[in-house]
Amino acid sequence: MRTLILYVSGTGSTKKYAEDIAKAVNADVMPFRKFRSSHYRDYDTIVFGGWIMGNTIQGLNKFISNYRLFQDKNIIVFSSGMSMPSEEGRTVIIEQNLLDLYHVRYYQLRGSFDFKKVKFPYNFLFNNSIKMIARDPNASADQKMLLTIKDTPMSYYDQAKVERIIKVILSLNVVEVKAEDKK
Repeated sequence: MRTLILYVSGTGSTKKYAEDIAKAVNADVMPFRKFRSSHYRDYDTIVFGGWIMGNTIQGLNKFISNYRLFQDKNIIVFSSGMSMPSEEGRTVIIEQNLLDLYHVRYYQLRGSFDFKKVKFPYNFLFNNSIKMIARDPNASADQKMLLTIKDTPMSYYDQAKVERIIKVILSLNVVEVKAEDKK
C-alpha cells in the first residue's frame, strides 16, 4: 500500500502537517506543483492538503480537475487556516469547495499564521482586508481578530486532527491489505 501526500502551503503550516502525516504513515510527500498526474496510478491512498483563503482550499481545484485519474483511490483532503475549526465552518468549506460532489474524506485543521511569511499578492490582499475590517462597525469577532494578528504571529498545531488523519490512513491500508489477502 503506497500513500502520497500532496500539499499547497502559504506560510508553512500545511507543509508541516503534510510532512508529519507522511512520516507517521511512511508516505511520499511533495508540494503539489512538483507532482505529475501520470504518477497517481502508483498510489492507493492520496492525501491533499491546502491552506484556506476566503473559505477556499488553495490548489484544490487543480487537484480535483484530475479526479478521473484517482477516483478509485482512497482520497483524503485537509485544510489549514487561521480560523478555529467548527462544524459550521467545515460545512461552509465543504460546500464552497464542492467536496460533497466527490468521494473524499475532509478534515479542517487550524494552522499557524505569520504575516511576515505571506507573499505577494496575498500580503496586499490581507492588508486591504485589515483596512476594511477596521472601518466596518459590523465586523464579526473572527474578522476583528485579524486586526491583531498582523503584528503578532499565531502558532497552532492540531495534534488531535493529525492523529485522526494518521489513524484513518492506517486503517484504510489495513482494510486494503485484508481484501488483497482474500484473493
